[in-house]
Amino acid sequence: MTPQRTTLRRTTTLAALLVTAIACAPGTSTSAPTSGTDAAPAATTTGSATGIATGVTAASTVTETVVAGAPTVLDHEGLGPIRLGDTFAEVEATGLIGGRSSPATHPCAYHDFVLPLRGSVVFDQSRTAVSIIITRGPGTPEGLRNGDEPARVPELYPSAVANEYGHKVALDTGNEYSAYSIDGTVITSLGLSRIGQTCHE
Repeated sequence: MTPQRTTLRRTTTLAALLVTAIACAPGTSTSAPTSGTDAAPAATTTGSATGIATGVTAASTVTETVVAGAPTVLDHEGLGPIRLGDTFAEVEATGLIGGRSSPATHPCAYHDFVLPLRGSVVFDQSRTAVSIIITRGPGTPEGLRNGDEPARVPELYPSAVANEYGHKVALDTGNEYSAYSIDGTVITSLGLSRIGQTCHE
């Protein structure tokens, strides 16, 4: 047997072992390439299952992307540099909102956040910020976040008042939190508003 054949046989054996290891790894599955290339099958994982990629074993976890400089807390007066009562010009200068997302015929103007934040800042007819609505991202200083069960609201805020949409919590700043759920299972909208604003419920 020549050295060249020996090398080829060893290489084939190592390749077979790698394929077997990937196929037998717990919590992984392989799929054929969808394009016409000869790309190697990719290992996929769910939750914290272990996957194999480029010969290295690593844990895969689902995490929420946090961009440096993005506000992380919806406090009792605002969100980062955005304060309820600010003018439209002041809020626009933060660079955290985009163009108007509500119809021009609506008396109040909704301006959506730029990513990674999800939600809107609402301005009344005087172009003053009266509400901040969060659908993904920051939570309250007390720990309430979108994705929590509605029952968590009265646990964190004993003074919370339930309504047909969810809960409202009056704050000593003249503002109020709202925590609403689409289907009653998890909170999908967390807001801070001026008490008495008429732009939305």
